[in-house]
Amino acid sequence: MAKILERYTGAHLPLTQWPRFEFEIEKCTHCRACYESCPTSCIQWDEVNKIPYATGYGDIELACLSCNNCEAVCPAQCIRTRGEYRVLHGRYKTVEERFGEMYPPCPFGEGDLTRNFADIEAELTETEKVIYRRRSIRLFKKKPVPKELLQRIIEAARFAPSAGNNTPWKFIVLTNKKLIEKIDRQSTKLLDVVKWMYARKSLWRTIAVTLFSYLQVNNMDQRPIAAIEKAHQIGGSITWGAPVVIYVLADRRAIGSADLDTGLAAENLVLAAHSLGLGTCFIGLTSNALKYMPWLRKELGITYPYKLVTSICVGYPRGKLDNPVWRGKVPIDWIE
Repeated sequence: MAKILERYTGAHLPLTQWPRFEFEIEKCTHCRACYESCPTSCIQWDEVNKIPYATGYGDIELACLSCNNCEAVCPAQCIRTRGEYRVLHGRYKTVEERFGEMYPPCPFGEGDLTRNFADIEAELTETEKVIYRRRSIRLFKKKPVPKELLQRIIEAARFAPSAGNNTPWKFIVLTNKKLIEKIDRQSTKLLDVVKWMYARKSLWRTIAVTLFSYLQVNNMDQRPIAAIEKAHQIGGSITWGAPVVIYVLADRRAIGSADLDTGLAAENLVLAAHSLGLGTCFIGLTSNALKYMPWLRKELGITYPYKLVTSICVGYPRGKLDNPVWRGKVPIDWIE
């Protein structure tokens, strides 16, 4: 009975074990990259002392995803997170088999954790290097991306596997700055309603979040809430000021799993982009908001039989932002 109750309760502001931050302030170059590129409002900037600090949002104790972005972008390697984000109770409880330490890339086994990435990089294939160094980029130059490069990364997506080779994907490449800003602005207004409902403790909010979690279990997690707030801190740009936004669409009539197939194509695209010196970032907030804004879908030309799966920001990274990071272990059952 207790397990059944847990499966259907505790959706709102669940009991959470947060990662711990480690700062070496004396090394800080005051570049603000950690603050500017944090995907949530977790990393803030102390304007008096010119240093970063970690905080929460609303009644969320610490607005951290444990993504290690701050560590990856820091040129002085003075900031890092250790430990995993874990929900300890409720329907979003992290499954026990995912508990463990965070590890750097260990393609040759976890036995020797004394070797850093620079020690093993020469032993890796070019594909492995791209996979381990690909980061979600949120600091973009204003430099436009040549159409030839955009065609090139979409061509890589075209050769992704799909069920029955049905290739259910379609791409909309948006470079119109005014339209990008319009979609960002209107999406933020809609998402602010979700943020307002979730971010504070109250009985009615708990009831509302619980009910919504029955209808949209994948969208009522606490982590995107602080990401919505971040958009306001960077001028309302959910897409981080990227010069290009690619919308990834799937044919809803496709055999098998159209979402999975388009995800495979999208991953091909971002890996090819990284190999060509471009930065990318998957943005799910916009695609979620567009579901409820048919006028913007019409303006983008998203019509039946296609549905919007996700969007990808593309541009030239502002700085070296592709340092490998640590990740939690993955559950594996070996059946031999």
